[in-house]
Amino acid sequence: MSTPSVVWVTKDIAHDLGINGSQFPTRINPINKLTYELLKEGQPKDIAVLPYIRNFSEILEHIRGRGITGPVIIYTNGDVMPMNFTDLASQGILFMDSSRFTKPMVLGFITFLQKSHAFISKPRDSTEYDKACSISTQDKNQIREFFQELMKNRTKIHLTCQFTDKLPTLTAMCEIIQIVGNIETKLVFDNFVPAEFVSLYNRVSRIKTLSGSIPLDGKNLGFDLEILHSVRGRITTMLPDSIYDQKRQFFRVEPDPKEPIFLHILPPDSQTLTFSVQDISEAGVGLITTHSGLEKDIEYPIALDLLQNKIILGKAHVVFKEPANLTLFNYGISLHLHRAHEQHLRQYVFKRQAGILATIRDLSL
Repeated sequence: MSTPSVVWVTKDIAHDLGINGSQFPTRINPINKLTYELLKEGQPKDIAVLPYIRNFSEILEHIRGRGITGPVIIYTNGDVMPMNFTDLASQGILFMDSSRFTKPMVLGFITFLQKSHAFISKPRDSTEYDKACSISTQDKNQIREFFQELMKNRTKIHLTCQFTDKLPTLTAMCEIIQIVGNIETKLVFDNFVPAEFVSLYNRVSRIKTLSGSIPLDGKNLGFDLEILHSVRGRITTMLPDSIYDQKRQFFRVEPDPKEPIFLHILPPDSQTLTFSVQDISEAGVGLITTHSGLEKDIEYPIALDLLQNKIILGKAHVVFKEPANLTLFNYGISLHLHRAHEQHLRQYVFKRQAGILATIRDLSL
């Protein structure tokens, strides 16, 4: 049974609309605390009901960057109509003016959204399609059917690009809005978050490659894309040649080389080993090292050295281990941290993604 969508609503709006938590699962708090809790604990299908404030666009960017793709309702008390209203609406951001909509109408609409999401989120019956596409494949027909199903269900996809050789990768979320061609199938991606991903890609990137990933049935499926063109906020690619198992299942970022992250591991009957982290997510880290002694069947005590001398203690185990070349090994390390410390890791990933985006924006000026 899937977890129902939660409606996150500020205390003032909840009081004004008569929301008390009995109508649907609700989190009610003052705006500052609500925003913090939403970014920390919000789930992809959750719904946010927020007031119109001057920096609302920044908050919305944080929400989408956190992977929360559910509707966001901006509840206003007067005529507020941004110039990019249509673009915001296409991203699931709605403006509801209390002078035009009665309170029962607004409450009814929120209830409708929550119930609709609860219905959509119910697990589907198992089908042969699900069985076929939950594994890697090079079958063109299966791949085409796979992406058709993603488009039909408006499944969010992660696309990752290294804009220049000297920059870490930037990841965006988007949707497939069109599949064209029978012999040579093309995919059209739109509704990017961050919204300027395509324009930045066009102005800055010199490496015309994209990699994608989709979480499905407890696995993460990856694919590589050949880009045909990117205009008007959309990217058109060829259907990928294969779908493969992407070992790292969570959204990850690469640390700033000027502010490296270190992982200290204590093997049994040995001294502490220190590794520079290659990439990091809220669930673990990737390492590339000459050390070959880390094994899958051992739980290691670890200390993760984040920025500003923040040391996080926990346990870890090796998820995968592969030779990168004759001398280097590629590790995926799963971290098991105290729940109070998980938020520090989540916040780091979120802030690092925002920092990468800001750097690319500066380059595009």
